[in-house]
Amino acid sequence: MATPVEQWLPGMDVTAGRLESMNQRSSFMVTNFGADSSGSTNAAPGIQIALDLARDLGGAQVYVPPGVYLIGATLRIYNNTRLTLMAGAEFRRNFAGTMIINGDAGQAFGGYTGHSRITIEGGLWNMRGTTVGLTGSAMCISIGHATDIVIQDLEIRDVPGFHAVELNSTSHGVIRNCKFRGYIDPGGRDFSEAVQIDLAKSVGVFGGFGPYDHTPCEDVLVMGCHVGASGTAGTTAWPRGVGSHSATITKFHRRIRILGCSFEGLLQYAVSAYNWEDVTVTANTFVTCGSGVRLRTVIASDPEDTKDPSGTPTGGSQNMRNLTVVGNTFRDGQGYDEPIVALGETTGTVLNVSICGNVIDGSTSGQNGIRLQECSRITVGDNSINNINGSGISTEDCNTLTITGNNIYNCAGHGITIIDNSNSNVVGNQVREPGNNGILVQSSTFVHLRENFIRSPGRATNNTYYGIRLSTNADSINMSGNKVRPHGSGNEAAYAFAATNTVTTLSRFGNDWRGTYAAGQMQDLSVTPNTSATDLT
Repeated sequence: MATPVEQWLPGMDVTAGRLESMNQRSSFMVTNFGADSSGSTNAAPGIQIALDLARDLGGAQVYVPPGVYLIGATLRIYNNTRLTLMAGAEFRRNFAGTMIINGDAGQAFGGYTGHSRITIEGGLWNMRGTTVGLTGSAMCISIGHATDIVIQDLEIRDVPGFHAVELNSTSHGVIRNCKFRGYIDPGGRDFSEAVQIDLAKSVGVFGGFGPYDHTPCEDVLVMGCHVGASGTAGTTAWPRGVGSHSATITKFHRRIRILGCSFEGLLQYAVSAYNWEDVTVTANTFVTCGSGVRLRTVIASDPEDTKDPSGTPTGGSQNMRNLTVVGNTFRDGQGYDEPIVALGETTGTVLNVSICGNVIDGSTSGQNGIRLQECSRITVGDNSINNINGSGISTEDCNTLTITGNNIYNCAGHGITIIDNSNSNVVGNQVREPGNNGILVQSSTFVHLRENFIRSPGRATNNTYYGIRLSTNADSINMSGNKVRPHGSGNEAAYAFAATNTVTTLSRFGNDWRGTYAAGQMQDLSVTPNTSATDLT
């Protein structure tokens, strides 16, 4: 017969015995086991007694009433346990270590077979990272080798060095309606994430327990959370919000969803999808962050991340695929990296990407609005990109790319760049008042430019830039129905359209270059362009 538990949780078998047990069994109140709620003595022993009783009964709910509870040792939580901090309850860390972990040091449950079906919810989890004796790197909530984990409705404050929540080797994890506020870098930890998604790679990656079988995370939802600063003296906002910074070749974190969160003042990446696949980043808000969303294959120059599970160096990256960044808002981007960046390697391409319906307003330090490099099979569509200190959409070493329906306004660099690409469609975009070229095509082949509207190109320097510019051995270019108009005062583009004498196999017709430019409407120096409007065979 299945072990009775207090309440049913997803993944558990529903049996008559369990249902009867739920009806009859009461929950545990930690104050009944000696946990002091005054904040004057160590409450960890009493709380642990309640958690151990829940374990011994096969699962139960453990309640923490309002009050302040000094946590003087790592708490251990086990299968089928729901730990609930009531409104007004605070766990106040008072030792140099992790606040809570699922299981015991030395356990050896591989894969997702560790202590699971756990809910941790409510209250303030105060890590006190600026307090003397507590400034060394530490974790708040650490989960490994588990399935069916829910962390919800709580605040984690002032973490030093490591992470607020680590999901390591976890399947079906949910983190929702949580606040992660305040971070302290004790030195050498300027890359920490509030929520880290990691794999069981080594003791240096996950120190709680083994085995180190390279189990990744799968089916993780982070929803409705806030990541930022606490305002505590000596702290900052988090460097990163949700992300990973270690990898193993042949392994991936899969089916990661980040929905409806807000990231404010983060120093680096708000979302760093490092070696993730089947990813959805939707309806989030990014305000004054160093960078917004990064989609990144394994860094080929990293000697540890490029090892396979046997520990053998591979010297290369690996492809990752199926990533969606849709309907997010980015405001006042800072200079760490772009608001949205997808970056692959020659040995590992970012595949099957949709970046659509986002609003980007502001970047600094020459950062582009959207940057793609070593990517393939990408759609960048219907984004609003404004007040960018670099180029609106920058692409390089990409193929099978569609850029369509974007509105780009007031970018200091180019509107759209196609550099060293192949098989690119640039259709139906509007670019207004770029500092440099409206659209730049360079060293690229098989490019289709159609029905783009560019107004007031070359605003940075008079008689220097172009509405549409083809150069540096661009080949197999088709242009039709594009429209360019000058500003009418101040700095103007040299030409509405210009192609250098290294451009080959250019077909163009039905474009509208009318207006007064600094030098002229068109300068086509390409090799034998075809300007007929008939079918070409």
